[in-house]
Formats: sequence, C-alpha cells, structure tokens
Amino acid sequence: MKAITIVGRLTKDSEVRQNAKGGFVSFSVAVDDGYGANKGTIYFDVDYNRTQIAQYLKKGTQVGVSGELKTREYNGRTYISIRANEVKLMGGGSNRQQVQHTEHERMAEGANLSNELSDDIPF
Repeated sequence: MKAITIVGRLTKDSEVRQNAKGGFVSFSVAVDDGYGANKGTIYFDVDYNRTQIAQYLKKGTQVGVSGELKTREYNGRTYISIRANEVKLMGGGSNRQQVQHTEHERMAEGANLSNELSDDIPF
C-alpha cells in the first residue's frame, strides 16, 4: 500500500455515488506544488466511504485527506486518485463564515443566560 496525506481545496462540490459495495462520496482536491516560477498544481480524485460528510464538501473548502494512493494510465496520461481513510474539514468559503456566526450566537446566548441566572440568585 502507498499511503499519502494531502491538504488542498475542493475544485467542485462533492458527489454521492453508488457501487456494489454501497454509497461513497467523490470529489477532487487541488494541491499547490512548488513555489515561485516553479509553482504548479496537482489534482487528486478522492473517494471516501462516509457519505454523511458530502453536505460539507463544497467547492473551495479546504480539506486534509489521508489514504491509499492509486494511479492509472489512460490515453498516455497518468491520473492520481486517493481511496481516503480520513477526511478532515479545515475550513473555507461560506461554511466557515456560517460556523463562526453560529459560534458568536452561542456565546451571546450564553451571556444572556448568565445574566438571567444572576437575577434569580437570592444573595
């Protein structure tokens, strides 16, 4: 087995697909490679068997992916894919703003709750 870990951004929204073994989520990740004049991008196709995460895998979201590296040849080109064991959401796009907004709301609710509780204390 060839293990790999990458960090990059989704190039498009994920898709849930079916095969004989069940459902899986499929997506593509762009990873920066090199720097300066030698800077480029490597694209990885990723398959992950936990479909529940699909709703969070939107274009532009930064993810970390660990899994088994696969390559295949087609028409003289090499395609790189990963059969993921783990996918971590690292943020990005509107999802991140939405999570931050929700966190601020929770903090405000907590402050309101502590004010209400302090009024009920008899001493």
